[in-house]
Amino acid sequence: MVYETFLNNIQSLVQARFGSSADVSVRRVLKNNGLLLDGLTISSPLSKTAPTIYLNSYYEEAEEGMSLSAITDQIMLLCEENPALPDRLEESLHCFSCVRERIAYRLINARENQWLLSDVPYYPYLDLAIVFYLIVSENDDGQMTALIHQEHLDLWGVTKEELWTLAEQNTLRLLPGRITPIETALAELDMLDPANPSGHQPALPLYVLTNQKGINGASCILYPGILKDFAEQLQDDLFILPSSIHEVLLTPCSRSLPPDELNAMVSCINRTDVPIEDRLSDHVYCFSRVQSCLFLPSVSPQAPASAPDGTGNPQ
Repeated sequence: MVYETFLNNIQSLVQARFGSSADVSVRRVLKNNGLLLDGLTISSPLSKTAPTIYLNSYYEEAEEGMSLSAITDQIMLLCEENPALPDRLEESLHCFSCVRERIAYRLINARENQWLLSDVPYYPYLDLAIVFYLIVSENDDGQMTALIHQEHLDLWGVTKEELWTLAEQNTLRLLPGRITPIETALAELDMLDPANPSGHQPALPLYVLTNQKGINGASCILYPGILKDFAEQLQDDLFILPSSIHEVLLTPCSRSLPPDELNAMVSCINRTDVPIEDRLSDHVYCFSRVQSCLFLPSVSPQAPASAPDGTGNPQ
């Protein structure tokens, strides 16, 4: 089935199910790293917010043989299980005093998000960007978040500097960081074979740095003292491998591979195992224990390490 035909048919079928109680439309949404998704937006006169259900994965199911009627059933069930925001919460999004305690920051790739960054407040950090978002709600299944745009700052009457001050406090409080050996992290995810635990022994000593929610946890590299304290514990500098926007891997420099080999490893994993929207960077970073600084290492053993470029590391 032609993709555009699929979108139009699903829109018509879902609109027929809702009747006059909602207006159903298809819109294209820009996500992280330039990823464009087609979403089904359902607007109701009873709600000021319009949930969006992304259709790209449903098209894949249709191509594999699932009927449009069955896909429509799934979408309707999803709407029932995830209704629009309560009125009280909708109103609070327009009130800065109501949301200031739920503002946090996360890291994204600057080069891959130039278009997105043109419309949001951000701080450059090396070759990355610190952006801000609201933790709207959360439960055992995850978080509902909303990226903060410039229009929100205009609505609230706050500056980017005020936003950073709040986000720095809130992110540390709401999403405390943690470092665990990769074997422990795999065991928590039930990814270790109890009969052969050594089969997952990595060639490098690796540690996972993320937050306690495991969401947007790569931003933990910004937490004051977290890299410095761990480097002091290991008595070594650290290579930081950007596994995704949700976590990074740490390894002591003296026991690791050269940066160019690590870069190749990160790039390969990004292409094969990490969804486009979750990719952070294709290369490693280095933390100097003595200088207490995060920087981009040179891939040439003879060349000096590159100087920090961007926002100073808060270690």
